[in-house]
Amino acid sequence: MVVNLARTASEVLQGKESAHSLRLLDLEQRREELQRRNRAAVDSMLELRSGVEEIHWTMETLDRAAAGLFRTARSFHQLLSGPDEVAGQMLGVIQKAAESLQHGYARLANGSPAAECDADQAMASRHVLGRYRAQTLWGRSDQSPVSSRDQPSASADGRSPGRTFWLNEVYDNLNDIAQELSGAGAILKGWTRQLTAGLHDRNARTGMCSLISPPLVTS
Repeated sequence: MVVNLARTASEVLQGKESAHSLRLLDLEQRREELQRRNRAAVDSMLELRSGVEEIHWTMETLDRAAAGLFRTARSFHQLLSGPDEVAGQMLGVIQKAAESLQHGYARLANGSPAAECDADQAMASRHVLGRYRAQTLWGRSDQSPVSSRDQPSASADGRSPGRTFWLNEVYDNLNDIAQELSGAGAILKGWTRQLTAGLHDRNARTGMCSLISPPLVTS
């Protein structure tokens, strides 16, 4: 759902989809249904297993990311003078991070330690969007500190003060979404390392048993 939301928000930004489309409405209804189902499933496991809290945190983290994407998509109608390139690039990073989580969860479910690579990619989105945010704040690509008199005015790039203020809010929102996805990636990485440790222990026990067990004698 988060992957679809990131893709839809990007299409809204490009003018390919309405900010109030039935597609977004359907995704919002699915989000509410998923939230109810996930909470019920986690609550049913709380008394049976330890470590379920991390599943709950992951669900809440992904839900907050989804809520942020809804807010972003719904606010894009204010881009009256056309799409914003930086916001589009940031959304692309968010979509890739969500896809990495999707692949990672599938790999983890199949018992693959490769899920850790997906987790790392999702976690990296926080730093990538942080760099985008720094560049927009300073109005330059080297991210080096500058004095206030060197900072570009709101109209230096042709933007009105109102549009600049609103875009800064959009960038902050997208940066928050990347933080949420990075947090989910950190939990996924922890699960993957637990899986890897379990596989190593199992392989070690199997190897020890093969050394202790006598060879089979066939006639």
